[in-house]
Amino acid sequence: MLSSVSLSGESVKLVQLRGLSAEQVEDFSVLLDKANKQLEENKSAKQVLSEMSADELKLLQQATSLAKPIQVGSLSNEGAINLLAQPDKTGMVDLNNDGIVEVGIGRMITFPPVNAPASVHQAWEKATENMSEGDKLMMQLHMHTATYGIQIEGVSGKDPLPPEQQWSPQGWKKLLEEVRGALDFSVAMDGWTRTNLLRQDFFNKFEDALSQQTA
Repeated sequence: MLSSVSLSGESVKLVQLRGLSAEQVEDFSVLLDKANKQLEENKSAKQVLSEMSADELKLLQQATSLAKPIQVGSLSNEGAINLLAQPDKTGMVDLNNDGIVEVGIGRMITFPPVNAPASVHQAWEKATENMSEGDKLMMQLHMHTATYGIQIEGVSGKDPLPPEQQWSPQGWKKLLEEVRGALDFSVAMDGWTRTNLLRQDFFNKFEDALSQQTA
């Protein structure tokens, strides 16, 4: 849940990239603060959204980078809750633990998943700190697929493990064992391509950072 504070620096950066003026950024911050207070009064996210004016919903649509106007009745609970979270993902939820976060009717892959503990997010940041955005996005997709399987509508991927099991030392060690096995196969087929070298370097750094977090 959001706290009654100003938007984070990362959230401000994101909404500015989405075209919000300085005045709109302030209005958006006030809107989320108001929504947070309503959530604390035990209103559901859908109730909060249904009480917003057309202008407020339009501002929320722009701030969350949704292509279509927000239709509250068509939203899942997860999608509604995440519309009221900061754009930097603070306060976002993944209610079915599938590694895909619904924001409105939008769906986005996140890695590390929002349900992972802070130690995993910190390890990810450390392991990717010198990566380009393109390489980081590629590793996010690679690790998401390794964790949750290939997700196609109507086709089930892996059965997701509970976060406390997935991100226990035994859980992440097993995940790294699996991705290294896939890397060995890729190297046998294609050799040490740039992508394979990138994966190897990331796996080593991610393991080292995770080990330090749990030491």
